[in-house]
Amino acid sequence: MDRISNLPDEIICHIGSFLSAREAAFTTVLSKRWHNLFTIVPDLHFDSSVKDGESLTDFVDRVMALPASSRVNKFSLKWWFDEDTDSAQFDEDTEPEDTEPAQFDQINRSLRVVLKRGVADLYLWVHGKQGYTLPFEVFTCETVTKLSLGSGFAIDFLPENALLPALKTLSLYHVRFYEFGRCAFKTLLASSPVLEELTVCGVNWELWKWSRTVSSSSLKRLTIMRKQWDAFDDSDFKSISFDTPSLAYLYYSDYVPKEYLSVNLDSLVETKLYLCPEENYMWGKGDEKRFNPINLLHGLRNVETLNLYTIMTAEMFYVFREALPVFQKLSHLSVNLSNFCWSSMPMLIKKAPNLKTLNIDGPLHYESYYRCAGDIFCECVSEYSFLVSCPLEVLKITEYYGSFRELMQMKHFLEKLSCLELVEVHSQATGERKLKLIADLERLPRASSKCKFEVVS
Repeated sequence: MDRISNLPDEIICHIGSFLSAREAAFTTVLSKRWHNLFTIVPDLHFDSSVKDGESLTDFVDRVMALPASSRVNKFSLKWWFDEDTDSAQFDEDTEPEDTEPAQFDQINRSLRVVLKRGVADLYLWVHGKQGYTLPFEVFTCETVTKLSLGSGFAIDFLPENALLPALKTLSLYHVRFYEFGRCAFKTLLASSPVLEELTVCGVNWELWKWSRTVSSSSLKRLTIMRKQWDAFDDSDFKSISFDTPSLAYLYYSDYVPKEYLSVNLDSLVETKLYLCPEENYMWGKGDEKRFNPINLLHGLRNVETLNLYTIMTAEMFYVFREALPVFQKLSHLSVNLSNFCWSSMPMLIKKAPNLKTLNIDGPLHYESYYRCAGDIFCECVSEYSFLVSCPLEVLKITEYYGSFRELMQMKHFLEKLSCLELVEVHSQATGERKLKLIADLERLPRASSKCKFEVVS
C-alpha cells in the first residue's frame, strides 16, 4: 500500500523539500498528485555566516537548476562581504575589490529566478563595502506577500511600472531611500496597495533625502525604531507627515523633527512612544518655541492604549500640555518616569477621564534625585489628589519593595481610587519578607471594597 500518498499535501511537500531539484523531478513520474506537489519548494535558504560547506556560488547554482515549473514559497539569503572566504570562490587573478560586484550579480541572478517562480516570502540581507542595488523585478513581483530588506544599502528610485499587489508585510533594516524626481520610499508604499504592516528599523531618518512622508491608506501596523542615538544632525530634520488613516498600532522610537506637517491617525488604537528632542537632551522650558509636535499629539486623540516608554516622552506631553486633546477613549496608560519628577502624571490622569488601567513601569514616586525635593511627597503629586475623580480599576507597579515610603504613597492611591479592583505589584521579595509585604498592603484602608492585591515575584 502507498502510505505516503495518503498523507496531507503539506506533509508531502515537507518531505519533498529534502530532495534536490533533480530528485524531486524523478518522483513526479510516480503519481499525478506528486507531480504538482513536488514542484513546490517550501524554503531556499543561504546564510554566509554559517559554515556548512555551501558557498554562494553553490547556492546560486542550486537555484538556477530549479525546473521552470517549480514554485518557491520562501527565499532567504543573508550575505556580507568577507575577503578571506568569499574571494576564494574566484580565480587567483581576481582582485579582492572585484569579487563583491560579481557576488552582487550572482545574488541578483538567483533573485530573478525565484521571482519568476511565485515566491511569497522574500528575506534579503545583503551588506557589502561597495553598495548593493536590487533588481527592478523585486518591485514588480505579483506574488510577494512578505518582504524583508537589509542592510546598509540604498534604494535610489523604483521603476515606472512598480507594483506589489500582494505585499502585506514590509520590513526595512538599515535601508536608506532617496528622492530623485520622486521619493523612492513614498513610491514603494504607493506601489503596495494592500500593505498592512511596515517596520523601519535602524535608520537615521534625518539623513535621508526623501519626502519625509509615511503614506498608506491600507497600513494597520507601523514600527519606527531608531538604533543609533549618537551623531544626530538636525540641520535638515524639519518635518515628518503621517497619512495612515487605517493605522491601528504605532511603535515610534526616534528623535522629534521640528514639526509634524500633517498627521492622520484616526483609527489608532495602541501606540508606544519613545521620543527625544535632541541628543542627550531632556524636554524643558522653551522647547515649545523650538518644536511643534501638536499635530502628532492631536493625532493620538482616539488611542485606547498609550505607552509613554521613557521619561523624555512623558515630559514632551507635559511641555505641550496646553495643546493636548482629551483622550476620551484612553483606557490603558503605561508610564516610565524613573526617578524624575512626576509633574506629568496629574496632567495625564486628568486628560484621560475614562482610564481603567494604569501601569507604572518602575517604582512609586518619592523625592527625586534630579528635579524635586521634599519629604516623601513632592508638590508635583500633591499627595495624589488628582486621583479622586479617576475611574481607575487596575493599578500595576513593576518595582515595589514594601518600604515605609511606598506604603504611605500606596495609602493615598487606595484612599482616593473608589473604583479600584486590583493592585498588582512586582517584587523580588520571597519567603517571610513577601508575606510581610502582602500583610502590610492588606492593612491599608481602601476606598473600594472590591480592591484585591496580587504580588508577582
